[in-house]
Amino acid sequence: MAPGNGLAAGSHSQLDPYEAALLELAQTSNTREVLSLSRKELQVLELYDRIQEQELETALLSQDYSEPRPDDDDDDLEAQLEAAERELLEARSTYSVRRKAIETILMTDPSIQSVHSITDSPAERALLPLINRRDLLSLIYVNLSRAHASCTQSLSNTKVDSMQGTAKTQESVQTLLGLTSVEKSRREAITDPALISQLEAQEKETKAERASWVTMKRVVSALIVASGIDWAADEGLHDLVVDDEDDDVSDGT
Repeated sequence: MAPGNGLAAGSHSQLDPYEAALLELAQTSNTREVLSLSRKELQVLELYDRIQEQELETALLSQDYSEPRPDDDDDDLEAQLEAAERELLEARSTYSVRRKAIETILMTDPSIQSVHSITDSPAERALLPLINRRDLLSLIYVNLSRAHASCTQSLSNTKVDSMQGTAKTQESVQTLLGLTSVEKSRREAITDPALISQLEAQEKETKAERASWVTMKRVVSALIVASGIDWAADEGLHDLVVDDEDDDVSDGT
């Protein structure tokens, strides 16, 4: 039980307070509220299910079926198959709507009598807690569906922002490559050996300083993470920890 409770508590943190309260109420309510039926009532329900199955089988068997003719081409057979599938879907839809309407009518009267305590029979008293639980779960479902839709929209917006950021990064890379080519062409234009030597020495010094800076940055990032500070909530600390620049400090040495 403990692991399950821990998981539920973790999932509650992603919900609004009222949504978490509804979910907690559903989980803590008595899930053993089962309506006990007599043997005769169980037999009636079983017979009802069998009648429904037989009606469905009868409806399917009563459908007109004609063998394909030898001279029918593939297009005619495909059209006949599509028509048969369409008729089957229409028949199933009509059957499902009809059965749903019958079940709704059969459930409405006992539910009304149980809620309003018209006859106050044992069966209706046993049905009332289940009706209350059904209404509660319906309310929870509506609220959680709304929260799910909101999370889905937020995820979609985040993906759009990520794609836009990727496009901007690609543009920046192209700009950087252009600047690098310009810098390389300017360097190749230098012919003075003294200037070339001075430039190479300056580049080595810059790379060494860059390597030292990257090392210190990574050490500081590791210390921040190991300290237990909520660095994710602070923009400055977050950028310092997450911004792991790919610096090849040994390039060209």
